[in-house]
Amino acid sequence: MKTGLFARAAAVLMVAGALSVATAGTSSAATASLNITYSCQFSIAGTHDVPSVVSSPDLPDSAAVGVPTAPASATVTSTVSDDVRNTLWWIGGRSVDGTLTTNIAVDNAGSVQNLSSTLTIPNTPVPSSGTFQVVASGTLPALTLANAGTTSINLGTADLALTPRYQNGEPTWIGVVHVPCTVKAGQVTKFYEFQVA
Repeated sequence: MKTGLFARAAAVLMVAGALSVATAGTSSAATASLNITYSCQFSIAGTHDVPSVVSSPDLPDSAAVGVPTAPASATVTSTVSDDVRNTLWWIGGRSVDGTLTTNIAVDNAGSVQNLSSTLTIPNTPVPSSGTFQVVASGTLPALTLANAGTTSINLGTADLALTPRYQNGEPTWIGVVHVPCTVKAGQVTKFYEFQVA
């Protein structure tokens, strides 16, 4: 039951997150931001929504067929509720860190590439009261796009591997918690769209 309670806490730390997307081989860059909510499922704690903001400052304006794109940076930011913060404190967690593996689908004029990227959640203090924010960040490897036409980057499932730590920096008794999450139904999942020529 304790593990289930923590899994619930870990879910909200999703910030399903800092997702990275690929940029095209171009001198121009564009920004994108999307509010999206993940649904994280647990055998004991049930299903919990995780609202997140995904953003990137350096997405491609365009790309060329067969030319590898450059990596792009992005972040996913989530606000952790006071209820979840309280659960973290209950298990002894005074800080958290870990990774977020995100899955995306790149639709290149009808041809879909399914990719994943592992993002980093730096050590983040857990306050004694109130809400707090957790940010994950990372990059996605270059893409080589085979087709000319409209190409979109779409958000998919994610897996959180979170380590809560005691005040001395050692992991708590619960260890690393893995939480699978999906995009909640009925939302727009298209993060960005550009042209390939």
